[in-house]
Amino acid sequence: MSNKVKIERICEYCGKNFIAQTCKTRFCSHACNSKHYKESIRSGRYNIVTKEVKEEKQQRLRLSIDEIEFIQAKEYISLKQFATYLGVGRRSVYNYIHKYQIPFIKIGRRTMIARKEIDTIMNTLIKSVEALSESPIKTLEHLTDFYSVKEIEEKYRIKYNRLYVIVKENDIPFVTIAGHKYYSVKHIDKYFLKMGYMEAEEITRWYTIEDIQKIYRMTVKAVHSFTSRHKIPKKKEKTGNTTLYSKKHVDDIKNAQIGEDGYITIPEACAMFNVDRDTIYNRCQTYNIPKINKGKFVIVSVEGLRKVFGTGNIAINNVNEQQESNHVEQTNSDKENESITK
Repeated sequence: MSNKVKIERICEYCGKNFIAQTCKTRFCSHACNSKHYKESIRSGRYNIVTKEVKEEKQQRLRLSIDEIEFIQAKEYISLKQFATYLGVGRRSVYNYIHKYQIPFIKIGRRTMIARKEIDTIMNTLIKSVEALSESPIKTLEHLTDFYSVKEIEEKYRIKYNRLYVIVKENDIPFVTIAGHKYYSVKHIDKYFLKMGYMEAEEITRWYTIEDIQKIYRMTVKAVHSFTSRHKIPKKKEKTGNTTLYSKKHVDDIKNAQIGEDGYITIPEACAMFNVDRDTIYNRCQTYNIPKINKGKFVIVSVEGLRKVFGTGNIAINNVNEQQESNHVEQTNSDKENESITK
């Protein structure tokens, strides 16, 4: 059983007694409340309250200005003063320290920062923003041809998530029409030409990675290194996720030359001489075989490796000839075994 306490009050507008719903109720009805509000406005009380609020804001502003002047006069400031100085929160202060590598010192449990370091960084940021605003704005007026996302996916056999990364990393220009994005034909074709995709539509014969491994006796890592270094044209199959490489380009490079200026990569050397990576590095150090750092690859002199390991397997013709000779030898041995058995 609950007890309800009746609160009797007198309406501040009409003076009647009424039962209040809460302890803070001042008027007996909404009508009395509205009439009192209008009367207070007419009497100027509202203007007085507004003036008091404005004076309070101005006083706070004066205090903040005084505090900033106080901070500017100090050589070292705390994190709280840092936040007040820039007008940001404490979390932003930690982000700025981490992002711009602002030096700080610890005094007991307090973290102090040199104010001139903050001024230097802020001046640098202001100059960079001003330079950016003065730089000419890039326009797409000179671009007239655009690909849709579907056209790029069908032509180059890639998925949208990969296309999104390519566009973002290479700053490919695009326009948005009716909520759909269209990308510059010139820039898309230039990127895929650099990556070895452009000639894919004209090529009819292809190797899979397994084919290259079998024919040239290469590991998967060596195949990826070889195709990336020589920019072999490639494409993705419509069904599945198999990457195909141009048969003509692979055969031409393997038959015509080995690397550039007689050098090959470490994975290619491992595949050619059927040894592991450590063995290649060990022989290069022991016999002073020349090797060069070229971008992300380490290339080694083929002539120096041949002096240590022999000729190796370098061309498809040599591989096929070896396979044919092995087949002939196997056939002859089978015939000899049959004659002996008879």
